[in-house]
Amino acid sequence: MPVEPKTLLIIIAVLLTLSSCLVVAVEKTDREAELELQKARQRILKLSLSSSTSLRPHRLKMLVYDPDDGQLLRISLPLWLVRKGLSYESASAACSHGPDFDFDHDGFNRAVFEMPRGLLAEVLTDREKVLLWLE
Repeated sequence: MPVEPKTLLIIIAVLLTLSSCLVVAVEKTDREAELELQKARQRILKLSLSSSTSLRPHRLKMLVYDPDDGQLLRISLPLWLVRKGLSYESASAACSHGPDFDFDHDGFNRAVFEMPRGLLAEVLTDREKVLLWLE
């Protein structure tokens, strides 16, 4: 399921707003960050291969590397907090004009709460790298 970078950025912004204490920024070089991303990919692959219907995901995890700042952000959120954040965002968007682009709350809810453990999205641009997965 492809995720557009704008959609992923709004998700990240909402989650960061709701959970600023759960974000850890670590200074890394490009090489160190790539090693961390590779470890995360291996972990995600193991999760995907070992997933069974009895093992439901309980956390949304994210790694974001911005080489301009030299920081690797690690984000780990319990799914109950993600659900609260999405319901809050949905309610506040209904009261305002909403974001500058279409965001499919229902589609994202289904992806997060019905998908098995494993990769949700990987976004690679010329500079930034983002991994989003369920664990």
